[in-house]
Amino acid sequence: MTSNVPPQWLTRDYWQGRFIENDTPWELGHPSSALLEAFEYLEGQGVSVDGKRVLSPGCGRGSDAIALAERGGDVVAVDWSPVAVDDIRARSNQIPHIRGRVEVRAGDFFALPPIPVDFVAEHTFFCAIDPTARERYVERIATWLAPGGYLVGNFFLLCEEEARALPGLSLTQSGEGPPFATTAEDLRRLLGGRFEEVVLRPALRSEPDRRPGMEWVGIFRRR
Repeated sequence: MTSNVPPQWLTRDYWQGRFIENDTPWELGHPSSALLEAFEYLEGQGVSVDGKRVLSPGCGRGSDAIALAERGGDVVAVDWSPVAVDDIRARSNQIPHIRGRVEVRAGDFFALPPIPVDFVAEHTFFCAIDPTARERYVERIATWLAPGGYLVGNFFLLCEEEARALPGLSLTQSGEGPPFATTAEDLRRLLGGRFEEVVLRPALRSEPDRRPGMEWVGIFRRR
């Protein structure tokens, strides 16, 4: 008999519990170096977040969102966990020069009404969603992004052989739940219908406590 109970990581309570217990190894305590590398690449091409609207889905405690607000972006930060949402709201309000630049929304990203944004800043969100929801993720990102806008991310990617050897693509020791692995080939396939690839390559500045070669800079432009 097949159970109709969804996996726990598809529920708000799961993520709320992780934040309450401070079981959040994806939280760096500082902005993602690979994500900032991606935005610096765009700045070198004359594309800046300054004065533009940026979506930070699955923002967690908000280090990336705050860093993008400090670069002049008007950030919409979304997370399921009320604990995370309260934390980023308090942190951003304590920084005078970005006060009012971080709009925090609590809720399921897949259910929140979208608003047009110029950038989506992705870090540990794609890898946290169930692989069965990846095509839905692409459609939702495309719904938020204005045509010509950019999906900018730090993506966790493995080679094809390694990814296929993982049960359910889970990178956990138990073989269940997030983070989930994917490959550069899969990411290109998923995004190719709605997005044009600008950059997809291993990060030059990866976090020292993460597996070497896993963090990739990805920049895709909405068609």
